[in-house]
Amino acid sequence: MKTSLYMRWAKEHAAARYNLANSGLLACGAGELAFGLEDVLINGVAPDGYPPLLAAIGARYGVEAERVVPAAGTSGANFLAFTALLEPGDVALVERPTYEPLLAALQALGVQVRRFERRFEEGWRVDLDSLHASLAGGRVRLVVLTNPHNPTGVLLGAAEMAEIAGLAESAGALLLVDEVYRDIWFEDAPPSHVHLGPHVLVTNSLTKSYGLSGLRCGWVLCGTRELADRLRRAVDFMEAAGSLPSAGLALAAFRQLDRLAARARSILEPNLFLVRAFLAEHADRLDCVLPERSLMAFPRLRQEEDAQALHDWLRGRETSIVPGRFFDNPGFFRLGFAVRTEDVAAGLGHLAAGLRRPPGD
Repeated sequence: MKTSLYMRWAKEHAAARYNLANSGLLACGAGELAFGLEDVLINGVAPDGYPPLLAAIGARYGVEAERVVPAAGTSGANFLAFTALLEPGDVALVERPTYEPLLAALQALGVQVRRFERRFEEGWRVDLDSLHASLAGGRVRLVVLTNPHNPTGVLLGAAEMAEIAGLAESAGALLLVDEVYRDIWFEDAPPSHVHLGPHVLVTNSLTKSYGLSGLRCGWVLCGTRELADRLRRAVDFMEAAGSLPSAGLALAAFRQLDRLAARARSILEPNLFLVRAFLAEHADRLDCVLPERSLMAFPRLRQEEDAQALHDWLRGRETSIVPGRFFDNPGFFRLGFAVRTEDVAAGLGHLAAGLRRPPGD
């Protein structure tokens, strides 16, 4: 059966009282987003997206509205791009570790997947030699990576991203960058990666950085109008028009991004302080590359080879983490901390007890 093992697990098993498996910002309530009845659209003509929303997205990230293609969240945007650009038997290169639904979507479409490496010992930077060797295998149509990186939160710099884009272009490949965590860098966020060249596509949404998952407002920014047209033709298989109620509320959110960013900062900064202190206190049991800004980390267990047992122990304490097996690294786990500060503190307390539990418990 074609499925995403991680997404099915996340739907059925990730939720817990102390949810340190959460991969996005604490959900934003209706009272935290100002909107009026005029923002609640029921019907209208918007065959290729709601024009005011496309214009707002384009203005935010510095591209023409004609190069913005709407999608159902970032995962929907990634799947749309894969469907529009790849044929069965095409080759795509995907970083390791990566967000498992990216792999699952490519494999479901019959795409051949090759991997290039990010290594803990190198601060989770992209191993450019590994990327070059994978490109040299030939027939590569698409290079896929996340920046900031899921699951580690590491942000690659402009020079490194430019080199990756150059390698892809030299090989005749497109580059897709999932930048759904870009905005949690606030004023220090780099320009959108779509500006790296005409062969680049970028996916993003209001989900992870702003806590607006329910709106399903995602998009693809395309390096050229031709690429955008290809994606729009793929959308034609799925819908005559998108959800106008979601589009209207998303446009209201774009008018309030500064307010939403301030909310995000108020949640993330105290939690990042707690996590940094926790990792320092437990350095004898955990190794971790913790970015300056992030809402997740990917610690390595020093005394266990698989995080599954720790995960199972924590579930009995109403606490969840994501086992590293979903990211091809079973000795690691993804730690999310963009929920309520008191829940992060309690969850870290349970995690500390789990790290000290007797062997075999």
